[in-house]
Amino acid sequence: MSIRHVVASASLASAVAVATNGHAAPPRAADPDWPCQQILVPKLSAAAYWNGPPLGGLGDWRADPEVADLVRRLAPRHVTVQEGLAQIAAFAGILSQDRPRRLGLAFGGLLEETDRERGALIAELKEIGRRQRELADLVARLAEELNSIPPNAGGEAVAKRADLQQRHDFTARNFEEIQRTIRYACETPVALDARLGAWARALQESASE
Repeated sequence: MSIRHVVASASLASAVAVATNGHAAPPRAADPDWPCQQILVPKLSAAAYWNGPPLGGLGDWRADPEVADLVRRLAPRHVTVQEGLAQIAAFAGILSQDRPRRLGLAFGGLLEETDRERGALIAELKEIGRRQRELADLVARLAEELNSIPPNAGGEAVAKRADLQQRHDFTARNFEEIQRTIRYACETPVALDARLGAWARALQESASE
């Protein structure tokens, strides 16, 4: 194996360590498939965002057509914070009676739908994490086989080494490409959390007016 491939394998090993261990050891120790450096928060808590009336006694947000329409317009992950704030302000502006309760309902719906979006993302990320561990194991096995062939070996060993090298390099590239995708994908649940926080503050401020 050339120096270049030894270095590449070492870099890949470092990337594997970051992807599977990271800096938040306890959450990842509990779920080895979680590939992100961010701490895994499987489910959102209303208490982390909401200081208004308890959500349990407000009713079902789906039973209020206007609230349900607002929630369904804001819930998709492509909706920006600013777009949501504008729609929340417009919705709050038309409310007169039962204002705090209906704004609380809106938050309850947004919490539920954001949690659903996050749950789907987390499941996808964990599936990618499983795939990454499989690729890392395969790269390690191929590197071990390459190292087992003496550098000066001839005959059939030359063709075997070339085949192993090709498979190793292809798998390593595949791992690194997926790793780059993971880095971006891991930011999405965090962005959804921040978006929900901004909307919760806007709803609570409107409820107190």
